Amino acid sequence: MSRTVIVTPFGRADQLAAACVLSGIPGWVVPLGDFSAVVQDTTDIAAGNEAAATLSRLTGKHEVLLMVRSEEQIDAAHYRSGTREADVPAGLALSNLPGELEGLLLGSLEPADVEGGFDTATMSRLEASRATMTPARAALARTALLWLVAALLAVVVIAFGAVQGMNGSAMGWAVGALGLIVLVISLLRVRTLLGGGRGAGAGGGRR
Repeated sequence: MSRTVIVTPFGRADQLAAACVLSGIPGWVVPLGDFSAVVQDTTDIAAGNEAAATLSRLTGKHEVLLMVRSEEQIDAAHYRSGTREADVPAGLALSNLPGELEGLLLGSLEPADVEGGFDTATMSRLEASRATMTPARAALARTALLWLVAALLAVVVIAFGAVQGMNGSAMGWAVGALGLIVLVISLLRVRTLLGGGRGAGAGGGRR
């Protein structure tokens, strides 16, 4: 059994936990000074490497530190943008980070005993989605929802106008045409908002 600790630039443990849940990465998440880390006990060292690569893709240009204690050996490496950049001396990495890291790595400190730490298994995907929702993304989502409501109302107006128009009402066709215009505008606005939200969300997770 080996222990893996992945130190990330996420400043809030709940946001890192949310990223782990949404990415399918199990483990305990603990605050670590200005950072937060994922702690895993596993016999599959490759899983830790994959987790570090995944998290480094989420943090963009910022580095993620992977540390693995296997038997009496400690290995450390930096990941950036999904790629293992370089191995680093474990002693140097430990000396530049809070002392809790060494305890977590060696097993003298359990993640359950770290204040503010929690098991990602206790967080649902819905809770994870809420945790990653920044104020800007929340505002975009609310605005997009309003335009979706407008689009649904436009569909109702179009249907009503079409029925009246088929009954010989010129006003019905006019109402239907107006509803169609509103529908097109609403869908274009939703598409623009959601497209912008994806771009904002990619950068919003970096710390």
